[in-house]
Amino acid sequence: MTQTINYSLEDAISETKFGKFNYFMLVLAGLILACGMLETTCVNMVIPIAQCELEMTNFHKGLLGSVGYIGIILSSQLWGFLADTRGRKKIIVPALFLSFTFTVLSTFMKNFWFLLFFKFLNGFCICAPQTIIYAFLGEFHSAIHRARILIVASVIYGIFCLINPINGILFLNQETWNIHIPLIDLNYNAWRIFLFMCSVPCVISALLMIFFVPESPKYTYAQGDEEKTLKILQRIHKFNTGRDDYQVTSLIKDKEFEDASSQKPKTFLEFLWSQTVPLFKSPHLKNTLTACYLQFGICVAGNGFWTFFPELTNKVLIWLKEDPTHTRATICLINSSFNSTTATENLPSTCVTKLEMETFTNAIILTLLYSLFWFIISILINRTGKLVILVFVAFVCGLASILLMFIQFPQAALYIYLVLLMAGLNMSIVNTSTVELFPTTLRAMAVSISMMFGRVGSVFGSNFVGLMIKDFCTYTFILPAVLLISGGLLSFTIPNINKRHKK
Repeated sequence: MTQTINYSLEDAISETKFGKFNYFMLVLAGLILACGMLETTCVNMVIPIAQCELEMTNFHKGLLGSVGYIGIILSSQLWGFLADTRGRKKIIVPALFLSFTFTVLSTFMKNFWFLLFFKFLNGFCICAPQTIIYAFLGEFHSAIHRARILIVASVIYGIFCLINPINGILFLNQETWNIHIPLIDLNYNAWRIFLFMCSVPCVISALLMIFFVPESPKYTYAQGDEEKTLKILQRIHKFNTGRDDYQVTSLIKDKEFEDASSQKPKTFLEFLWSQTVPLFKSPHLKNTLTACYLQFGICVAGNGFWTFFPELTNKVLIWLKEDPTHTRATICLINSSFNSTTATENLPSTCVTKLEMETFTNAIILTLLYSLFWFIISILINRTGKLVILVFVAFVCGLASILLMFIQFPQAALYIYLVLLMAGLNMSIVNTSTVELFPTTLRAMAVSISMMFGRVGSVFGSNFVGLMIKDFCTYTFILPAVLLISGGLLSFTIPNINKRHKK
């Protein structure tokens, strides 16, 4: 007589083995993360070229560069709630399709405010896959693989982010591309085509999710559905091994499972309250606030300061090209020299029709550096723990921000600016810690809320730079230095931050 062995969910996931399905999920998660980056930051490449057509001031630029993050902020709690109560996959797929739709519609807008509106809707929708995917991917893996797998997904995400500068090279600089649409009297030019192409990965990701990816087994387990959980695990095991000999037939019913099975139906607001309030009460309050502060500082530096990087890079390159004898000047001095030649108080005297090639080159360098360092982190994280990496990245990027106030070698300053933007490396580390600190029923909401504060940082940083860079440029770089270094110090308070998983 065969004895039935009850497995814990962690052990049951381990029994699916690590194989083709896991690698597929890694690539797909990286692509979905890249969708979020492309949809929220591709507009920054467009700003220098579209500024005259749309009559943009610095205020408009900062607003357009941050409006996607505003959509993310306003929707983060909603998507976290829906993911925790309706399912990860059921939310990610339609959100990807909607994001694509709103970007396509934005490319037909002739007015700045209409473009802004549709980019807001795009940000509102892209928030779902961008934030939920961390919890979704982590829930297909046992604890021994989880931290590393989330970082490796970031490596793949970094590689897919090359789509942004590559699309820029292929489409954005095509000055002769101009398709007139008589019905709406619109010249569908290169920057509009560029925005469209940056949204295509959303459709590809959604289709791959529909046909190849099941619901999260941890989600179905947390909903008290043992049968469905076992079917998902059997499917993953067969995908990985090609065999139908998955041995797990019964799962241990822990408190999370029993609570889900006995839970009474709640109204929408009751569900939302139950998913949110526990994060701001003991024992989760301290961890929630820490994650929110770290994400805020990381995104101020990594995303907020990215908004004006393509434009500043372009100005430096034009400045050097116009007079090769220019050798010493800070980024701020170069920026002010352009401001002094402005024809009116707000609008530039010359309109940029294409970006200097080195602007794309620097974007490619940044993307490759992200991929390289995420790969290094994926190797080190289980050996060193997360604390060493968090503190090192925070302090190095904070120091880079301080140096930008003083360094007078323009090309060197651009590379130091790239170092500042690499503060985003810590975002995945914080997300990994958040996934591990909170229970399944609160996990997606915890990640969503912490990333919501990150997006607040993106909006704040983008508009802060837009307001400060003209008259108080030098002092602009104090903010990320303070936030990053204080965040590095705060990292010491995260529970189990030095925990290492060794095989």
